[in-house]
Amino acid sequence: MRHAPKDPRGGHARLYWALLDSPAYIALGWSARALYVDLRRTLGATNNGNISATLSTLNHRGWRSSATLNKALKELVAVGLIAQTRKGGIAYMSKICSLYRFTDEDAFEHPKLGIPKMKATHDYRCFLKLSDARAAVRVDRDRLNGKKAKLQKLKLTASQSEAMGAFIASETEQDARSKLQKVKQ
Repeated sequence: MRHAPKDPRGGHARLYWALLDSPAYIALGWSARALYVDLRRTLGATNNGNISATLSTLNHRGWRSSATLNKALKELVAVGLIAQTRKGGIAYMSKICSLYRFTDEDAFEHPKLGIPKMKATHDYRCFLKLSDARAAVRVDRDRLNGKKAKLQKLKLTASQSEAMGAFIASETEQDARSKLQKVKQ
C-alpha cells in the first residue's frame, strides 16, 4: 500500500475560500476567527466531533480569558461553523467538557463518548446575506450578556430620577472614600 509523500513543511489546516468568503465567517469577531483557526489546528483525520474547547486545552495557544473563549464559541455555533456534539460543563451540571464538530467535515463515530457518525452538514451556508449572519451573532451575543431583544424604556417622574441620582452619587462618593483610605494605608 502506497502512502502519499509527507509535506516537507509539515501539517496544515485547510480553509477553503468558500468558507472564508461566506457571510457566516465574515460576520464573526476577531476572537471567534482566531478560535476557529486554533480549533481547526486540532482537527485530525478521525477526531471531528471529539474536539474540546476548554481554557486548559487552549491555554498554550494564548487563550487566557474564559469569557472571551465562551463568547467566541457561542459566535461560532451561532453561525453554524461548529456544532456541539456533547453538552458538558457547569451549565449542564457535569464534570466533562463540551465537545464540538466542524460542520464542513464528516464526523466519525465515537461510541465511548456517545457521538454518532455524521455527514458534513455545512450549517453556515444557511446564511445567504451578511446582515442575517450578523443578526445571528448579535442575538446570541445579547443572550450571552443577558440582554433582552428590545430595550425597555423607563418611565420615571422627575422626583424619582432625582432621588435615584442622589442615591447613586452617595454610593460613588462612599466607594471613592473607601478606595482612598485603602491607598493611604
